[in-house]
Amino acid sequence: MRETFVIIFTLIGFLTFGQENNLDPIDNKVNSIESDSTLTETEFDWVELTGIASDGGGILKVWRNEKKICKIVEEIGLSYGRIRTIIYLKNGIPIKIIETEENFEIKDNELNYKKLNEVYREIIYVFDWENDSAEIKRIGKRKMSEQSCSMYELAESVMVRAKKATTE
Repeated sequence: MRETFVIIFTLIGFLTFGQENNLDPIDNKVNSIESDSTLTETEFDWVELTGIASDGGGILKVWRNEKKICKIVEEIGLSYGRIRTIIYLKNGIPIKIIETEENFEIKDNELNYKKLNEVYREIIYVFDWENDSAEIKRIGKRKMSEQSCSMYELAESVMVRAKKATTE
């Protein structure tokens, strides 16, 4: 009897863990968004939206299906490279957030403005936005950008800009 209990408990624990951290449904939804040809893409000037000047300008792209925002991409050009944030949404709630830092190549103590190298990537799989449940994967190391305090801080300002831009 005890052996049966241990096996069942172990199996339940395994299934629970697998369900909590299953990234496939999120990636499947992201792939569905990426392949949806009915989405309308609109591009906005980031500097005009924010009133903040950056060395390399910036853009905000929003993909919508009717009135729902499904994807947002924010790219900000800086003197050393570029910061990009991509947010995928399901019913207006983020499900996956990707932030990258790319730096211009340094050659002979000068920046090569023709070559960008990705130095950092953070992928946030959001399981429950309201309860701050997510899995975060980080690749590389930030060189010039700063870490956001939370996924809310990272995504919320971008989502607010996208909503404002698409309703004006």
